[in-house]
Amino acid sequence: MFPILTIVGGLMTASPLIVSHKPNSKELFARIAPYQGMVGLGILALGVLWLLRWMPSIGLSFSSLDGAIVLAMIVANILVGFLMGFGLLGGLFARNETARARSEELIAKLTRIQIPLGIGAVALGVASLV
Repeated sequence: MFPILTIVGGLMTASPLIVSHKPNSKELFARIAPYQGMVGLGILALGVLWLLRWMPSIGLSFSSLDGAIVLAMIVANILVGFLMGFGLLGGLFARNETARARSEELIAKLTRIQIPLGIGAVALGVASLV
C-alpha cells in the first residue's frame, strides 16, 4: 500500500511535466486537483507515521538496498505530502502578513524541485515494488 501511495503522490506532484508531454491528461489532473491538498496532508501524515515506525531500525536501513529504498521513500513521501498539502497549511498563515509572505517565498522555492521530487517518488515506489 505504501509504495502505491508513493507512486500516486509522485504522479500528482509531477503533473506539470506529465501534462506538458500528454496534453489529454490535463482533464484528469484537473478533476483531482481539488483533492490534492487533502491527499498531500494524508501522505505527509502517513510518511511521518512510517518514519516514527522505522526509527528503531534506522541504522539497519543502510545495511541493505531494500532498507535504503524504504527510508528514501519515507522521506520522499514527507516532502511530497508537504508540497502538496502546503496550500491547505498556508491558509492557516493567512491572518499574519509576514507569515504569509514567508510561506509564499517557501512555496516558490519548493516548486523548483516539484517535478524532480515527483519523478523520484515514482521511481522509489516502483523500485520498492520490484
